[in-house]
Amino acid sequence: YVIVSVPAKVVPYVIKDCIAKDVLGVHLYTAGFGETGTEEGIRLENEIVAMARDAGLKIVGPNCLGIFNPEAGIGVNLGGYHGESGNLAFISQSGSQAGGFAKGATANGIKVSKLVSMGNGIILDSSDYLDYFLQDEQTQVVGMYLEGIRDGRRFFTTLRQVCEKKPVLVWKVGETEDAARAVASHSRSRTSSAALWDAMLRQCGAIKVENADELLETVKLLTSLPPVTGDRLGLMALSGGHATEMTNVFTKAGFRVPALADESYRRILEKVDVVGSSYRNPIEGRSLTDPDTLNNVLDVLDADPNVDIIVHEAQVVVRDDKPSIFRGHDTDLLCDFKARAKKPYVVALSTSHPRAPQDLTDDYYRRLTAAGVPTLFGLQGAAAALRKFVDYHQYQLA
Repeated sequence: YVIVSVPAKVVPYVIKDCIAKDVLGVHLYTAGFGETGTEEGIRLENEIVAMARDAGLKIVGPNCLGIFNPEAGIGVNLGGYHGESGNLAFISQSGSQAGGFAKGATANGIKVSKLVSMGNGIILDSSDYLDYFLQDEQTQVVGMYLEGIRDGRRFFTTLRQVCEKKPVLVWKVGETEDAARAVASHSRSRTSSAALWDAMLRQCGAIKVENADELLETVKLLTSLPPVTGDRLGLMALSGGHATEMTNVFTKAGFRVPALADESYRRILEKVDVVGSSYRNPIEGRSLTDPDTLNNVLDVLDADPNVDIIVHEAQVVVRDDKPSIFRGHDTDLLCDFKARAKKPYVVALSTSHPRAPQDLTDDYYRRLTAAGVPTLFGLQGAAAALRKFVDYHQYQLA
């Protein structure tokens, strides 16, 4: 595996040496080829392509960061990644987006199997990497940052094959005229209409995401929850105003917030003071400062036949120098419930003003995720990720 970082005009000489040495593959870090739009850059790229195809040489790039494989020790410093090998693969046409994804994965406790910054993709294109990850047993979920593709029919066929076996999340840019022009100057990619892309992704069963946050939040659910097709939510909110906000956000995302069974109300009212509280779903936490009362409500939601998924709003706050995550409770109560819950349970961390110190938020987040609690940031982000998660599993069963 040869990494080439020399001026573009020197690259053909190095490629010639690589072919003579019969190396397996080359990573062209060097930029200055077709993406420049110049006559010389295009000529050099075409020359390299002809040499590589004649010799059967695999090329990653040019104009990219190349292959990242924590298990093999390749590219271990990418984005300050924590170094632990996992089950999420990522394909990126952008080096900065690849590095940013590695940082985001580290911040969210997500472990990467392999990552490819592929640049112009003159020999190995996105379809080749997809085909590899289809066969890679370590990889369970695939994410992609795409600007364009070279062979649409091959990409469609390969993507559909992968989606039959593993979730694939596609973050596609270049969907407007100005964005398409930016894409062409960055990686020489040709893009097409957003409607065409959306139709293709739907036919393949891929998950469309709009940004890195959506991708990471959805991955958390795909890798930590069992398959879920129901859209009925049991909502646990911090207060009355938060309860109405949560209902608005999640129902706009296509979820239902149904009334609970009569038996559930009977059990809740055994412990909850109804004065100043709402307990009909969404349930708000003004009267749930006692651990026994909160545990009772959570267990009721877990047993209710009208609820498919429980979403628990939490918020890191500091009052009277005492930090907490829900109405005076620590993360232990939420983690203990996750351990006994029979239904999917998700925590949505909403923001407060003034915001709690970042190190405290990070600590609470780590505690929850270490206990296996899927923890998402923001109500809108949680609703979007959960919608994509449920839609994916509904498609698989269709």
